[in-house]
Amino acid sequence: MWVAHFKVWHKNSPLLMLCDKYDMHAVSQYLNNFEEDGVPKIMRVATFWGKDKEKVIEEVSKEPRVKVIHREGDQLFFTQDAIRSFHTMVSDRNIFFLEPILEEKGFQWWTIGSNKKENLLEFYEKVNSKKDFATIELLSIKKRKYNIFFQPKLNESDAIGFNWWKKAVEAGYYEYPRRISLSELSKKLGIPFSTLKDHLRKTERALMKELAKSA
Repeated sequence: MWVAHFKVWHKNSPLLMLCDKYDMHAVSQYLNNFEEDGVPKIMRVATFWGKDKEKVIEEVSKEPRVKVIHREGDQLFFTQDAIRSFHTMVSDRNIFFLEPILEEKGFQWWTIGSNKKENLLEFYEKVNSKKDFATIELLSIKKRKYNIFFQPKLNESDAIGFNWWKKAVEAGYYEYPRRISLSELSKKLGIPFSTLKDHLRKTERALMKELAKSA
């Protein structure tokens, strides 16, 4: 499978605006799409964490474009209007989201797969052509094996951190001597240094706890 990592911004996203405004992080995922009174809608689930998460959850709940269906802890199930020019482009039959979307510091990080490299490049060009509405940066693209059903027993909020930890392993960050520094790794992945450092530490701690349980 071909796997690509993108850093994305687009207009009219309620979560993007809030994660830029507040000290919070979120992982979100599209669940389904439907039509209500002739208006296309999408269903999403998002998990929030960070110092201002309660403020963000409160603002999402008050957002007129959003209808919260259910809250469970720090997780919200909600619907919003689908943006035809964007969501229908994202929902292409030739590509698929492999991981939840990270929403942080005013950007989204996407991991997208396809059976062909050219499908991912065509998708990149389509989003890139919407410069008045969206920006997209291709961080990496390569062919590799991918097991979408394997997930470690980690806290939901650190699922994205586990994927960054895997990338750090692949890049040689944990080798001795290290083949890449943390600052070099953050530039390579297009992730802020402090954000990457924080996620890796949380993931390392979670993995050590799981290892201790199985020892």
